[in-house]
Order: sequence, then structure tokens, then C-alpha cells
Amino acid sequence: MLRIATSQYYDRNIFQMQRNQSDLLKTQQQVASGRKIVLPSDDPVRAARSLELQQSQSVNRQFLENIGYAQDVLRLTDSRLTQMSHTLQYMRDKFVQAGSSALAPSDRAALAQDLRSQLQNLVALANSQDGQGNYLFGGFRNDRAPIAFGDHDNNALTPDRYYYRGDENIKQMRVGMERLIDANVPGSAPSAPGGLFNADQSTYVPGPPTTYPLAEFFNQLSDAIDAVDPAVPPNNLQGGALGVQAVDAFLARVQEYTAKVGSQLAELDALTMMGRALDTDYAQARSRIEDLDYHEALARLSQQQMVLQAAQQSFVKVSNLSLFNYL
Repeated sequence: MLRIATSQYYDRNIFQMQRNQSDLLKTQQQVASGRKIVLPSDDPVRAARSLELQQSQSVNRQFLENIGYAQDVLRLTDSRLTQMSHTLQYMRDKFVQAGSSALAPSDRAALAQDLRSQLQNLVALANSQDGQGNYLFGGFRNDRAPIAFGDHDNNALTPDRYYYRGDENIKQMRVGMERLIDANVPGSAPSAPGGLFNADQSTYVPGPPTTYPLAEFFNQLSDAIDAVDPAVPPNNLQGGALGVQAVDAFLARVQEYTAKVGSQLAELDALTMMGRALDTDYAQARSRIEDLDYHEALARLSQQQMVLQAAQQSFVKVSNLSLFNYL
């Protein structure tokens, strides 16, 4: 016959009740938190998988945030480019009118005044800013408006011209693990006349004295307007044709960038849909690992409470048994 010492009996029962209490406490913590895994030690494999999903979801949400910022900037850029197109189309019509030899000098002067007003409107659009004060067409330079008129090379002998004070850099946003997207339109090109305003950044000299690249499209339009204006010598009848030529070149560049921005916006819309779907997938996968089944947990909690209570009552009754009670 196997004999169990009183001390062994007590130790075994106390150990069993402590384990029951530990199981009950764990279930109570799960119910209170709504999570299956309260501590990583509860299930290391599931905890590691949950952390991996959480990190992946966080990265995906950062991409969605970047996409949203890029969309805001590109939509504003697209709006400004569209306004430039409308302004240039209007100017083209006026230059066509200015090409008529039947116009009186007063009519040509009125056209020139209207065209100069439209040119200033173009300059204002070129110097547009986003909601954070960044210039849309200035590259990385945000401390000053990109298009200015005056002395571009600190040389009193050269005439005042329109010049570009931005740079040729393109701001890129990471919108995917392997995808960077251009989030701005620069006004110049690195080594030749280019960019939105046909400026050659290679002519920039930091100085002092500083020399800025000329914004050729604006200067070509200004020269054509001067040719239309009878008050600006030497006046000739070729101003209308020069203006149409200048407008067409500028308009072609604006439309080129408008198409590019439109394509980027379409891609960002698709990436947004994909990113949101992926975020939902991550959330569902985490829910399967982390979220508690309350019906199962409450049933388990009730059972554990009953088992612990029964064990405690049984222990109390048995521990009070003694042969002296029967003598």
C-alpha cells in the first residue's frame, strides 16, 4: 500500500490550487484586456507573429500617409498647371488678334496691357505654394518665390529679365517598398534649358555676386508683348507671331507636365486602394491571433472558478479529518 505523508498531501493540494489560481488569473486578464496573448510568454510563436504583422501594418500605414501627402501636393500642382494652360490659351488668342495689320495703335496698346496682366497672372501661378508654405515649382528651395523679375546677375549693364531662383531638384516620396514617386515639378533642368519654365540650372553661380538662370518662357512672352505694344520701340507687326510661338512652346511644356502629374495621381489612387485593402488584411490577421473569443473565455472562466472553489472546499474538508474524531 502506498502511503502519502501528510506533508505531501498538503504540498500537492496547495500546488494544484496555486496552478488553478494562476489559470484563473490568466483568464481574468484575458477577459479584462480582450486579448488572447497578455504577455509574450503566454504564446511566444503567436506573439512573434503578431509583432511581425503589427510592424508590417505600421509600415503600410506610413506608405498610405506618404501617398496622401503626395496626392495633396500633386492635386494642387495639377490645378495650377490647368490654370496656366487656360491663361496661355487666352494669351494665344490675344496674340493672334495682335497679328492683324488692321489694328489701330490704341487697340494694340490695349492688347499689350491685357497680355501683361495675364503674364503677371502666370508669374503668380508659378509662385504658388502648398498648405505648408512650400513652393510647388521651386525644387528644394522654399525660402523664396522661384520666379522674379529684375537684375539676375548683379550687372547693371544687362537688362532686367525674368529669372528662376529655385533649383532643379525633384522631391520624391516613398509610397511603396520599391516605389518612389515625384511629388513636385521643378522649374529648371540640370544642364540645359528645361523644366517647367525652360531655365538652365547650370548657369547658376552662387556668388557673390549670384547669377540666376533666366526663365526663358517668361522672357519670350515679355519680348513678344513688347513687340505688340506701340509704346515700346522698336515696334513691329511680328509681335503676334512671336507671341503665338512663345505661347505654344510654354503650353507644350505645361501640358507635358500635366500629363505626367495626371498619370502619377492615377497611380496613387490605385496604390491607395491596395494599401487600404492590405491594412484590412493585416487587421484581420492580427485579430485572429490577438482578439479573444469572449464566449469561450467566459465559459472557461466560469469553469475555472468552479474547479478552484471545489478544490478549496475539498482541501478544507479533508485537512480537518483526523482519527481522533472517531475515538
